[in-house]
Amino acid sequence: MATWRKIIILCLMLLFLLPDMQAAAILSTIRCDKGLVTRGDRMYVVLMKCGEPTYRSIRYEKSIKRDFFRDISPNGDRREEEAYRDPFLVEEFVEIQEWVYNFGSLQFIRYLTFENGILVHIEIGDYGF
Repeated sequence: MATWRKIIILCLMLLFLLPDMQAAAILSTIRCDKGLVTRGDRMYVVLMKCGEPTYRSIRYEKSIKRDFFRDISPNGDRREEEAYRDPFLVEEFVEIQEWVYNFGSLQFIRYLTFENGILVHIEIGDYGF
């Protein structure tokens, strides 16, 4: 009897988790007129598949990342064992573009975020207008 309870509980858990897994898949891929757009696509691919966005905004943010290899020799002729391997911070500017696609009142609005020309985030909004 305890085995049946475990099976029923497992089935109920899967039933409740399935919509969450589907929602996560929607946010990593969207369908446009000429194909699927997924995170990691370049801007020109999204333009080819979805056309011009309804709205665009561009901003620049300072990003600090950690790097673990820097050659301290002036001409880079040292062997790897002689290179400086302590972690150091690198400061760079990132171009962030946010695109909005409004395909009308029968479809959801799509918000796409690009960092340095690469699609990194897809968000689905309310119905368009």
